[in-house]
Amino acid sequence: MSALNPVIGRFLGSVKEDWVDFMLAHVDPMMTVKRVMARVVSIDSETPDIKRFVLKPNKHWQGFKAGQFVSVKVMINGSFHERCYSLVNAPTDNVIELGIKRQANGKVSNWMHDNLHVGDVIELGAVGGDFVLPNVLPSKLLLIAGGSGITPVYSLLAEALKRQADLDVSVVYYVNTDKDLAFANDMVELAVKHPSLKLNYVLASSGEAGRFSQKQLADVCPDFAERSTYLCGPQGLMGAVTKVWADKGISDKLTQEVFGLPAVDPNKPINEMPITLRRSQQLLLNTKATLLESAEAGGAKPAYGCRIGMCKTCSCTKVSGVVRDVITGAIDDQPNTQIRICVTEALSPVTLDI
Repeated sequence: MSALNPVIGRFLGSVKEDWVDFMLAHVDPMMTVKRVMARVVSIDSETPDIKRFVLKPNKHWQGFKAGQFVSVKVMINGSFHERCYSLVNAPTDNVIELGIKRQANGKVSNWMHDNLHVGDVIELGAVGGDFVLPNVLPSKLLLIAGGSGITPVYSLLAEALKRQADLDVSVVYYVNTDKDLAFANDMVELAVKHPSLKLNYVLASSGEAGRFSQKQLADVCPDFAERSTYLCGPQGLMGAVTKVWADKGISDKLTQEVFGLPAVDPNKPINEMPITLRRSQQLLLNTKATLLESAEAGGAKPAYGCRIGMCKTCSCTKVSGVVRDVITGAIDDQPNTQIRICVTEALSPVTLDI
């Protein structure tokens, strides 16, 4: 067999990678030339709408940093769809864990909840995200999460305590009811093992005491202004926390991960103006809340992944025009800049290098 390996190698090098993967999939779907595939090891319900998927990747998996996300590629009704999901566990060489919330109109999340089973194999794409811990851990850490925003936050927590067992960590986790607490048992186990960890679950069902405010936070974490803080959750929570940090002049201590886009005001008028796709020579009209949606409405098919500004698959060069990032509010009026069209709205006629 060893004498045949060079011949096989030259043969595989002379054909297309997709064809080789197609043939190998008939032997074992985990066997590929370069693509990262992962087999489902287990599926467990964390809450009524969040499932934990444990996957074992093939040898092409390059690992990740705690707090990052990975794109997941699945075929639904004959078409591939790609979405990004946060990795829940601390980095290991064996398995990865995804905490996926069922979204009301989420094509991929609903498919994974309803159709993915133990033993199935799915494809993984790029790993990314800057919601990560520094090389040198801060002396005191505050982790704030809301709803499914706990997924990257739990990863940061597990990694931080793995690196420093006695780290002073405070977690404040906002949910609607106790049934919505994801990874709660895991965090309690960490708290038992690490007395320096302080857990605070805040339930909206408890009334005013269950809503974020500076006073509410100070009651459970009096020294919050002294801590390096990581935040992930719904837009309302993130906006309120960001304002408190800005008012206190400590925004440099706050690191955020954005989950989802701001709610679209149905009464907000859309500025109908030309969108030019230079490479494909298409002239479209801005009719939707983002450039990606407007391009799709006009019949174009630009590349995209997460659709919430995380994976950067839709990034392209804005040749000209004035646009606004709907997440950060930043206005870009300079030529030849990189933008993410899934989270960018047009404020003037725009030309994109697509």
